[in-house]
Amino acid sequence: MSKSIYLFFIIIALYGCQDSEKNNYNVFVGGDIINPLNNYVILYDPKGKVDTLYLNSDHKFSHYLKEFNKGIHSFVHGGKYQSLLLENNDSLMMHINTHDFDGSLTFNGIGAKKNNYLIDLLSKLENQNSTNNSFYKQQPSDFHESIASGIAKNTKDLNFFLKNNPNSDLFVKIALSTINYHYFTKKELYPHRHFGYKLSTKSEKIPSNFYDFRKQIIYNDIDLKDFYPYYNFLFPHINNLSFEQLTKDQIICDLESNNLEYTDYKLFLIDSLVSNPMIKNNLLKYTVRNFISNSKSIDKSYILYQSYLEKSSNIKDKIYKKNLFKNTQGLQPGFQLPPIEVIDSNNIKSNINSIINNTSVIYFWDNASRFHFENSHIKVNTLTELFPKIKFIAINVNSMNTNAWKNMIYAKRYNINNEYRFTNPAFAKKRLAINYIKKVLIVDKNGFILNVSADLFNSNFEDILENYN
Repeated sequence: MSKSIYLFFIIIALYGCQDSEKNNYNVFVGGDIINPLNNYVILYDPKGKVDTLYLNSDHKFSHYLKEFNKGIHSFVHGGKYQSLLLENNDSLMMHINTHDFDGSLTFNGIGAKKNNYLIDLLSKLENQNSTNNSFYKQQPSDFHESIASGIAKNTKDLNFFLKNNPNSDLFVKIALSTINYHYFTKKELYPHRHFGYKLSTKSEKIPSNFYDFRKQIIYNDIDLKDFYPYYNFLFPHINNLSFEQLTKDQIICDLESNNLEYTDYKLFLIDSLVSNPMIKNNLLKYTVRNFISNSKSIDKSYILYQSYLEKSSNIKDKIYKKNLFKNTQGLQPGFQLPPIEVIDSNNIKSNINSIINNTSVIYFWDNASRFHFENSHIKVNTLTELFPKIKFIAINVNSMNTNAWKNMIYAKRYNINNEYRFTNPAFAKKRLAINYIKKVLIVDKNGFILNVSADLFNSNFEDILENYN
């Protein structure tokens, strides 16, 4: 018997002895976290109910779910999200090492097989060649066949699993949705990845049956409202529908993410196609957030903000957008950085402006986005040699303790002198409008903003730095 399984039965026994009343609840969630980033985990149920579960001295947590709602639950620790499928009578134990969150996550107990299968399925799909840009170089008809082949193979594997394991209708739906929406997303991404954004003739080159899968789309699938593959599909899908309609009407031919007409039409489509308020409000929220966070025009941001207010019914989201718009107004070129507090490796707190003494590039990293934070540091190492007069400052955005943060820095051998973390990450991210971890700020030696829309990985980033070197 493995250590994790043994731990599972011990915890169940202990809780049964300690509180007989909890035997009335039919779902249990527990686990242990190696290298925890803070002292708690958060569990969101399908109806939005939130449970905060605190770790004990051994970095373990356990919880009987009250007022249980079956379906996709969201598990959060240190900014890292994971979906769980919980149904009646499940007793699920999780084992996580935050140094490799996704790779280390395993489940034991009742309900473990289906969750392990879903995790493995997502990992397998993400690691297939469909994630590479070369995949999109195929001609439309060949790409279409590749997608069909991928769906068929993974569906066959799923059927084999179903024959040999107990399952439910909900699990089958979630598993099939994982496969289908993964590949449907690739279909929606293909035109822009293959042809680029100037696609006046793209429709002539795409097979007539290329978008037949759209007949299967359910815009108000409440079972999938918190499921990543579903939302990951809906955004490029809405983008494409908007693009197709606007180019058909010859309104505009070159559509980018910060184009006002393009984005406003996306809000119109979301409002038209989606009736479920939770799904609609989420789509509206993230679409507007992306625009405002990257817009160089306060006037255009205000127009889109007003359009959003007419369509969203979520009061909290509206307050968030109001603050986002207000904060971005003060983050335009010519304004000084707000007095955000940061901490260095010696636990010394400073105003962010006090650590700036040269023209500086401020970039951010999240331990949950391993690919990004590793590659951003690699890129900065190169840039540091090319631009020795420019200071590069890395700031971690996680709610993690100093030791965990320092251990990650030392393990990666980063330059400790240019590494900081926020004293209050939640406040800092709102004040600096850090809605996407790729955000970069370029400031002068006094902390006055020079550029708020640069991309560290864009091919023109070095040209931008030349202007400030």
